[in-house]
Amino acid sequence: MTVAEAHHPIKASERIYGALRQRIMRCEIAPGATLDASEIAQEYEVSKTPVRDAMQRLAADGLVTILPRSGYRVAPITFQAVHEILDMRAAIGPHAARQAARYATPEDLAELRQIVRDYAVPMDVGAMQQVARRFHVAIARCSRNRRMVALSENLFDELERLLRFAIDFTVKAGEHSDEHTALVDAIEAGDGERAAAIEAEHIKRSREFLIERLMTLGYLTQGEARER
Repeated sequence: MTVAEAHHPIKASERIYGALRQRIMRCEIAPGATLDASEIAQEYEVSKTPVRDAMQRLAADGLVTILPRSGYRVAPITFQAVHEILDMRAAIGPHAARQAARYATPEDLAELRQIVRDYAVPMDVGAMQQVARRFHVAIARCSRNRRMVALSENLFDELERLLRFAIDFTVKAGEHSDEHTALVDAIEAGDGERAAAIEAEHIKRSREFLIERLMTLGYLTQGEARER
């Protein structure tokens, strides 16, 4: 244990966990890459103990697998994982929107409308993904269901990793702004069924787009897409 760890043992583990998680999510560490505990400890100037603790948390998140002799591998992005993420979005998103229409407060609606305005600002794909994450997680919070919020946050983390790895495209901000304005209008009107329908259609079109892009880039075959 280093002197710094002796004073802040928990902070060292959390710092490494947060830094590695961000690098994995942004694909700065490539899917399938092997990580060595000794090298990580040297990089962050700590002993192996906080590295192991951080890796246990990343393994629990499904982001790494633990290999023999202190080795770790970043979880690959598989076709099965892509479909599971998209299936979960289709299941959770409309229900969150429906519940938001029941429970959203004026303060919630003001936050949602501010995020919609943020879509109008020119930005790169990475920034657009963050705005989308903020919007949909905010809707989940309106549902007053903490587990739904946690699921939504995890799904958008995984979506960010998938998109950064496989997708290179220009997002049409105006289209997203219109869609999300309609969704917020439905939530404000207390029309849960309309809110759910708007969100379901948005997720359906996003899914079709992602699958098409993955096929175009060679990450997914027509046969694999038809299986779903």
